[in-house]
Amino acid sequence: MNNKLLDKRNAGAARGYHAAWILLIVLTGAAYMLTLYPGVGQGDRAEMQLMCALLGTAHPPGYCLEIVAGKMFSLLPIGAGVAWRVNFMQTVCGLVGIVTLFAVLRRLTGQNVPALVGAMTLAFSNVYWMHSVAAEVYVFHSMFLLLGLYYLVRFEQSEKAGWLYLAALMLGICIGNRLSEAFVLPGVLLLIKPMRSLARLNWKRLCTAGVLFLSPFAFNVGYYAVRENSALLHARDDARRDEILGVSVMTSETPLVRRLVQALRYTTGVSAAGRQDFTAFSWERVGWDIDKFAWHISGLALFGDRFSPEQRDQDPLLAFRHREQGSGAAIGLLGVLLALLGFRRWRTHAYVVSAGSAMFAGNFLYYLYMHPVDNLHFTIPGLIGLAMLIGLGVSTRQRSSPKPTVRRVVLQGACLIVPALLLLTNYDVMDYRSPEYTQSTALAEKVKTTALPGNTTIVATYSRAQRLRYLYWVESGRVDVRVIVYRERYGKEELRQLVEGLRNDGRYILFSSEAVGNEATLRKFERWTPREFVEIGLYQPFPIRRGEQ
Repeated sequence: MNNKLLDKRNAGAARGYHAAWILLIVLTGAAYMLTLYPGVGQGDRAEMQLMCALLGTAHPPGYCLEIVAGKMFSLLPIGAGVAWRVNFMQTVCGLVGIVTLFAVLRRLTGQNVPALVGAMTLAFSNVYWMHSVAAEVYVFHSMFLLLGLYYLVRFEQSEKAGWLYLAALMLGICIGNRLSEAFVLPGVLLLIKPMRSLARLNWKRLCTAGVLFLSPFAFNVGYYAVRENSALLHARDDARRDEILGVSVMTSETPLVRRLVQALRYTTGVSAAGRQDFTAFSWERVGWDIDKFAWHISGLALFGDRFSPEQRDQDPLLAFRHREQGSGAAIGLLGVLLALLGFRRWRTHAYVVSAGSAMFAGNFLYYLYMHPVDNLHFTIPGLIGLAMLIGLGVSTRQRSSPKPTVRRVVLQGACLIVPALLLLTNYDVMDYRSPEYTQSTALAEKVKTTALPGNTTIVATYSRAQRLRYLYWVESGRVDVRVIVYRERYGKEELRQLVEGLRNDGRYILFSSEAVGNEATLRKFERWTPREFVEIGLYQPFPIRRGEQ
């Protein structure tokens, strides 16, 4: 072939690659920024925003590296406060992950449109999109999983050990911070073609990769051992609760070995395994989990809710399942069909088909085993496996000429309808301009401006407590206000003991409305509570005694 003609075709392929890359970044970035959660969230979202601000430790397994990264983002001179910046970090992570998936598929298929379809299908799937616009843990670790995939592909396609070491470090950050992602590790490793790559994996390289893989987990253990201290603000209030209830508390005087053992249990998630507020495995749940996963992955939510409002009104169980089902769709029936078409590339890309299938299967098994109500959030690694299969399904057999035919362009371009449908439908789901969010934002502003006595302690459920801590400690600077998490597993005796201990401390006690729960009790408490506290959902649980504030 004429060299000038070859150079011209290669230049055209490069322009197509750059055009696809730019389209992916602009479209995905715009969708994410337009739906970026603008403020403090509830529950785990608020906890992550708070812990990033305070350099604390989150719920098991602690997410220490993500918190350090969030702290750095919280210091950026952009956006409307710390909460926005931590949300923005997830957008950056989500976008980096999608671009990385595009690069992986581009290298595996050698074609731009299949890589674009696979990457955008993941980008606009509801679970990935949802966690790319608000403070959470799933997309942060998925980014490192995808970077690990990319560096493994680079290692498989080259002789350079540096790619292997980068892959080991990226996968170590992902799995070391969230051990559940180990379920997809066998699938990830299938990207290394055994016959071509085993010779490159000598002992020196394997040992170096192993050290890099384990180093993020070692960092997490050390970080937790140092930062989980009752003298620090983020741990102070729950430590006081545990002291009152007679539970052992970590302090700076706790022996180092004991701190490290506790850190090891916490960062592996062992300390949470037997807690009553975690849903234990149950065969009764498996059927419903499979059912809701099928609804989630099929994209049938594109056509409306699973259960109508009338059904939900008549059956409380259906109302609960509607909330558990979530909103929006992932992949869709057309996307699943494209993923199945990926198996036709078995003869040329058996290792990629095996990797994508194993990632999906491993993640699905974990989803079935760990089934609290929010387990659909755990499905992102499996969606990555499906997105890889989708890229293969859209791709065509490589020919000697890099110039695409008209038929190939038309067929592959038509496959863009899969992410387009997800984008158009899920956009409304991700829109935070709803009346409920507007009311939540107004309440947050009112909480910050309502003056509380200097010795106030608020007893609140976990979700509300994390939001109140952020609002008072980070936004208002009211670190004198104590906020204690009230666990649903506590009985009347623990509650009585807690309240009595706080009163003996000379604290002015308020309960959040969620912690009280009962309407009749709320009306009773309201008689003793100043009106401005009732307006922000806080109630005084007894009349003030003589000498109390």
